[in-house]
Amino acid sequence: MAARMMLFAVAALLAPPLAAASLPDPTALPKSLSSAPAGTAPEEASLAWVRVDGRHPIAWYGGTTVKLGDQVEGGRVTAIREDHIVISGTGGRRVVYLLDHSIRTQSRVQRPPAQ
Repeated sequence: MAARMMLFAVAALLAPPLAAASLPDPTALPKSLSSAPAGTAPEEASLAWVRVDGRHPIAWYGGTTVKLGDQVEGGRVTAIREDHIVISGTGGRRVVYLLDHSIRTQSRVQRPPAQ
């Protein structure tokens, strides 16, 4: 009887972590706002956040933190800005935005001049 109760106790302790593994990440950006273009594989690296305060900016790109000069996808991180990072290499430059570039560049509403 005691062994059966112990087995139930262990099963009850293991059930919540196993169930949580199948839940979506609540901190992830919606697919419509991710930096990857539509129709690309979800395995591609994306820019999740950027911290630019002081002389040492960092960003979360492709599941890890990166800083200026770090090697990423055959290139180096050459710039970290508030809304994007720049990766430069032999193939050229690539800018990776936090949000989809088409969202960023929408025209702003023109306000009438103050009188």
